[in-house]
Amino acid sequence: MTTASQTLGPSGRSAGAPRRRSLAILLAGEGVDYAGDSVQRVALPALAVLGLGASPGQVALLAFAGTIPALLVSLPAGVLLDRYPLRAVLVTTDLAAAAVVIVIPAAAFFDELTMPLLYSIALALGSLSVLHTAASMVAVPLLSDAGQRHRANSLFTAVITTAGVAGSALGTVLVATVGPARTLLADVASFIVSACCAARVRALPTPDRTQAARRPMLDEIREGLRYSARDDVLRPVLTVLTATAIGKGLTVTLLAYHLLTAVRVGTTGLGLIMAAGSLGGLTGALVAPRLTRRYGSGTVLATGFTVHALMQIPPLVAAPGPAWLAALAVAAGGHYAAATCVGTTQRSVQQWITPLHLRTRVQQTALWLSQGSQPLAALAAGGLAAVTSVRAVMLAGVLVHLLSAGMLWRSPVRRLTVKDAGGAR
Repeated sequence: MTTASQTLGPSGRSAGAPRRRSLAILLAGEGVDYAGDSVQRVALPALAVLGLGASPGQVALLAFAGTIPALLVSLPAGVLLDRYPLRAVLVTTDLAAAAVVIVIPAAAFFDELTMPLLYSIALALGSLSVLHTAASMVAVPLLSDAGQRHRANSLFTAVITTAGVAGSALGTVLVATVGPARTLLADVASFIVSACCAARVRALPTPDRTQAARRPMLDEIREGLRYSARDDVLRPVLTVLTATAIGKGLTVTLLAYHLLTAVRVGTTGLGLIMAAGSLGGLTGALVAPRLTRRYGSGTVLATGFTVHALMQIPPLVAAPGPAWLAALAVAAGGHYAAATCVGTTQRSVQQWITPLHLRTRVQQTALWLSQGSQPLAALAAGGLAAVTSVRAVMLAGVLVHLLSAGMLWRSPVRRLTVKDAGGAR
């Protein structure tokens, strides 16, 4: 990532006020960006189904095209962010995404919209999103004051969680009123607003241009992978993150189908469960720093992964009825509260214990392992459900979650006491 000299001003320290102001601007822009992304996630499949008559297989392929870049782009992104100014990456990816999205309403207007075009756009947007999200996650700790890194990460998660809920609601309303193609103009506007905000972030460091020669990208990627694999804390954390992502692919992929068909919660009930999950996610992000200060990072991570696993059992045993609907809403809230609490804590742990020059590549290694495995697990879930049953696939996912949480309790992570003030392992 950036070198230590990049984060310091001439006096040896960056001024706190400009950093805090830049952080606020960055968070505002990312909130708008994520709201637009949520609008897009509602509008794009609706456009495929309602406008082009896409089959379930085509809709699944569209979703796969949007998520596979996490597997293909995450590791190279870690190297690229070391080489180019973060602000330039944020602005460029936003403007490029706006240019890509506007092709859809233009093609619809001229009656040239096709599924191959949507696949190509989903793939391009997924790649730009991986790079943009990586840059924003790198920027947040660089713009936070000493001892406030976890709080800044939690605020980032809280902002994007809230924006995601608002964007989904807005996308639903717009699709119903103006149609899915024109709804995507809201996503274009969100990218432009986000780019304007990113352009006003003044406190980010710039890459060191004095290096004589850059090493091959593969060598730098391998360095990040080796550090992640050899560190006694990062290795079990990233292993559990990967296993959890696989378990999530097995459970969440078929969850809505299971709740609507076997548990018969209805669309209103499903909406209530999703709303409870969003509220839980926001709560988990906000309380994570306080829990870490009180109990230490290791206990928060081990407990959070365990709660995250246990909260996925109720959907397996639920039956139709209002009592079970209430139980499912509580479980969804606990599930997402644990997920965001774990997410912000493990990201902060990575930043605390990783050398500055490796921080971006370690971050992208974690994202590659976790997010990159999800689309593959989702495809596996569909295949396994065809030869077994939806409930059996979800049960397998829950078991993966429980086993990975148990592994973390037996690892050195459980004894991790590092706090936001920079305590020791």
